[in-house]
Amino acid sequence: MSVYQSKKSPYWQYDFQLKGRRFHGSTGVESRRAAEQVERDVRRRAALGELDDAAQMTLDTAAARWLVEHGATLKGGDRLEGRMERALSAIGPNTPIGAITTEVMARAIQRRRGMTFTKTEAKGAKEYLPSNSTVNRDMIDTVRPILNRARKVWGAKLPEIDWRALRMKEPKPKPKEFAQADVDAVLAEIRPHWHDLVRFAERYGCRLSELFFKLDDLDVADLQNARVRLRERKGGDDHIIPLLPEDAAMLAARKGRAQAAKLDTVWFRERRQKFGAPYLVALREGGLAIALRRAMTRSGLRASKGMRGAHDFRHHSGMQILRATGNLRLAQRLLGHADIKSTMVYAHAVESDVRQGLAALSRNSPEPATPETENAEPQQSTKRSGSGAS
Repeated sequence: MSVYQSKKSPYWQYDFQLKGRRFHGSTGVESRRAAEQVERDVRRRAALGELDDAAQMTLDTAAARWLVEHGATLKGGDRLEGRMERALSAIGPNTPIGAITTEVMARAIQRRRGMTFTKTEAKGAKEYLPSNSTVNRDMIDTVRPILNRARKVWGAKLPEIDWRALRMKEPKPKPKEFAQADVDAVLAEIRPHWHDLVRFAERYGCRLSELFFKLDDLDVADLQNARVRLRERKGGDDHIIPLLPEDAAMLAARKGRAQAAKLDTVWFRERRQKFGAPYLVALREGGLAIALRRAMTRSGLRASKGMRGAHDFRHHSGMQILRATGNLRLAQRLLGHADIKSTMVYAHAVESDVRQGLAALSRNSPEPATPETENAEPQQSTKRSGSGAS
């Protein structure tokens, strides 16, 4: 029997060839004897032609095929594989993709909601339930692309799934905006070699991964028309940002030094050695993430304003340009949102400010006159005039 156990999964796998075609996947069981029985059943169905339809493919096999054909090109491979393992566990790795219906997904989502995770805290380890956004990401955003590819590319005839009804409600993001004093407080707590990078993030609203663009994607030949192309983006699309002349000049100088040092990024720090000339060391995404989290904690802004990392500057940038121009399309253009609905979050925040302002105006305005006060004043005036005449 061609069954084996993988180190990455508690389930036994099967792998055999029949008439020149390979059949492989998870048996969904943890004992060898049960796995051999599953493999015999798969062989029988394969011989009868029951597995010719791609809809008969197990979810485990479909997920592995999707990773090979498409998922391997995506960023965050470790996180993606982790989400896929949790989805397979909730649905059942040996489930044929043709058997996955809205009802099957609903039950699996409920199982995923009950899967706790342990978090170590000051008082010891504590178990937590996953948030709605985590469940949506693990179950819907992970399984849906696999089934879509099976239907559109592999020719599988699959049931229609009501993904909108399955998606759990998530809290709307609340864009943050900070005063210049807040930005200065972060800079005061971070090493000087990060300063240019932090100011760039605060002005242009790039995501953390987008900040580390390649040298070839930076066009600063003409400082008045300089721009940078962001390629490592969510969704995979490119995005071009025009640069202000002062920032273009700073980046042009950095680009020249980076090229001379044979670095792949304009963000670097200078190190001095005891003997010999100073040399440049490239800054990296992980280092910036750690440095910002520590600076926001030490400055007190994490506790007072919820600042947690580089993405806060993206929210800040979107709020700043919308407040300065009132143009939602400009904010969308700067942030590179494919759908303006994503940018509407910032508009809602500005509307909230307007509503608070109107409420303040209402509180500070004179109280409206009542019928009693309207009548009282003329009576007093009449009485005074009468006494004066006497």
